[in-house]
Amino acid sequence: MCFRFALSLAICSFLSPLSVAEEIPGWGVLVDPVGNCPVDFTKTGISLEVPAGIHDMNPYLHQTNAPRIWQEVTGDFLFEACMLDFPRPQSKTGVNGHQSYIASGLLVWQDDGNLLRWTRSASGEAKQIYLSCEQYENNAIVGGGNFPLEDKPVSLRVERRGDRIRMWATYDTTGWKMLLDRRCDYQRTLKVGVFGLNVTEKDVEFRFENAYLLAQKAKEESN
Repeated sequence: MCFRFALSLAICSFLSPLSVAEEIPGWGVLVDPVGNCPVDFTKTGISLEVPAGIHDMNPYLHQTNAPRIWQEVTGDFLFEACMLDFPRPQSKTGVNGHQSYIASGLLVWQDDGNLLRWTRSASGEAKQIYLSCEQYENNAIVGGGNFPLEDKPVSLRVERRGDRIRMWATYDTTGWKMLLDRRCDYQRTLKVGVFGLNVTEKDVEFRFENAYLLAQKAKEESN
């Protein structure tokens, strides 16, 4: 059974755009630029419905309107969550010239042109489900990579230490494996959380569990 998160009070919901940031207890703030991506609470986590159309996270294409649920962090941090499985899209179902592609994962965000995404991805044309990392700076992709993935839930982790950012994955949370170690020149204060991406002609439901954030506490100035 799911419990719908009330994005706005029913009495005035028709006056309040869904793109307004809303708090998701235990997960952070929902930002839904398109305004049509509801969040449900499940017994073990949350689900995020992403309708057909363009809900992308690609600074190169100047499309960063995918819904995300994030928290603000400063300095070093570690964030992880479990991405539950979802069906691979059929080929030739992409919209507006896009490939048939959907993804859910972790997002590290500075602004629309500077971000990193670490995802459980699915391609209709390639007939594959895989892990994917894309790192953007000033709207250009500067690095990343794709990795084989079994068609089952996977836990993802992103960790920032100084000027390095590391991506990890595991199926059972006991055997974390670091797959990428990248230089990170982003500013100290960022947003980090989960997001869902859909650029196909079919609605998609993404499910997330076990969000965990370990962040560096801000140092108090001493007199």
